[in-house]
Amino acid sequence: MKRVLLAALGALLLWPSAAAAHDVPDDVKLKIFLKPEASRMLILVRIPANALIDIVFPTRRESDWLDLSQIDGYAREGAKVWVADLLNIYENGNPLPEPNVIGVRIARTNSSSFDTFQSALAHVNGDRMPSDTLLGQDQAAVDALLETPIRSPHSDFSFEPRFARVGVRVTTTLEFLPADGGIRQFVYEGDAKTFHLDPSGIQAFTRLIQAGFAHYFDQADYLLFLLCIAILFDRFRPLALFATAFAAAQFLALIGFAFGLAPSEQWISLWGVLISAATVYAGIEAIVGGADGSERWGFAIVAGLLFGSGFCFALRPMIQFGGAHLLASVFAFEAAILVSFAFALLLLFGAAKALRRISSAPRAALIIAAAVALHISWHRMLERAHALSLSPMSSPVTNLATILVTVAAAATLAVWVYRSRRISPAAP
Repeated sequence: MKRVLLAALGALLLWPSAAAAHDVPDDVKLKIFLKPEASRMLILVRIPANALIDIVFPTRRESDWLDLSQIDGYAREGAKVWVADLLNIYENGNPLPEPNVIGVRIARTNSSSFDTFQSALAHVNGDRMPSDTLLGQDQAAVDALLETPIRSPHSDFSFEPRFARVGVRVTTTLEFLPADGGIRQFVYEGDAKTFHLDPSGIQAFTRLIQAGFAHYFDQADYLLFLLCIAILFDRFRPLALFATAFAAAQFLALIGFAFGLAPSEQWISLWGVLISAATVYAGIEAIVGGADGSERWGFAIVAGLLFGSGFCFALRPMIQFGGAHLLASVFAFEAAILVSFAFALLLLFGAAKALRRISSAPRAALIIAAAVALHISWHRMLERAHALSLSPMSSPVTNLATILVTVAAAATLAVWVYRSRRISPAAP
């Protein structure tokens, strides 16, 4: 904070005619390259000039165009305060020294010079932008080259994001170039939890199993659905059969992610509506359906496919933190989901069982609980359907996963309805 105040004071003293410090920008896109080599880590960062808060760049007389002939010192100070100070890199768990700023260049925010590490390095070491270029601060980016000493380029490096403060919505694209070759790319919003840049299998498994637990208990949809299912069954055996069919379908949908069979991202809004609808149906069943679960395997499979496909949407932004260990990451996430599912279902079933024993009106109490879950899910479904109706009406991309899930769900539902009609008692 001291360095920020000094930078702002220096800008005001040197340029008394400059405008006041600008507001925090709404949308900021950062690009970071990290490459360990020999005894140093090379770091290249592109940050929009308007994200260097409290750094007031010099402008030409009586205009808002940047004075590029006088801007280098301000850009370097901005890179020190808002890049070097926020870069937290670890080697084998130990923090690296604060990076030194080696060079800075001004570029347009849409310039292609930062598409690859090689082009970014050549750009920062190359010629400056001509001083007569007309460029506003909202159109400019500061490209910085930094370095920090390391023990070995083959060490285990990890990164702690801390750039969320430079904008309202900050999207970071980070590319790590391991010493052994290849590229590890990460794209995330805000400040993700500290992650390994080239994780081992154990590190990937640990990261994703934690993510699976955190995701499951952070979403009300899953717990509302399980509450309705726990109320629906009063005996353990039919509950176990339903849970097994549900978990198997969920597992198949999620494991398809590892083989490129996950639904495309454009379907996420529709899936939210369908998941809420499944919970609404489960709530209605819990209220009027009785406790016989022998013919509900069809619903279990359809719901399992829906929820499993929904987990694919949650897994997609997390899988990048598993590095090259795709299968280990998927199995870790799935293991966490199944354990969370079993634990929550048994806990809710036990609570419903206890309520049946201690309550003077157990059926009424359970109906009220199911009605509350149904009410919440109904409103969530309507809100999501309304949001879906407001979105552009372009057709989402249909891939093999979407076709398979749709056909399997439709076929299962048709067989289920057919069998239910066959075994239903004849009308008197």
